[in-house]
Amino acid sequence: MLISAKQNSGASGFAEARSSLSHNLRDINYAARLWQVFKAIITGALNELKELLGDALTLVLETIEQHINCFFIQALQLDPKTLRLEAQ
Repeated sequence: MLISAKQNSGASGFAEARSSLSHNLRDINYAARLWQVFKAIITGALNELKELLGDALTLVLETIEQHINCFFIQALQLDPKTLRLEAQ
């Protein structure tokens, strides 16, 4: 993993590649934790509209969750297109 990161980032050494990889993982971890906070806020706000939204509330929350999951898959480069490109 470090060798790949070193080659892809043009890092001058393994320590630099490891540092870069570590920073990227920290940022992704922070984003995932931040999403949990935003999700709680959004869910709380939408729950106040439950009478107005009815059954659509669940659909709205599921749709938001799907879009965020897709975003994280792309950010982590785990989508099939990126995985195929890396395998070549």
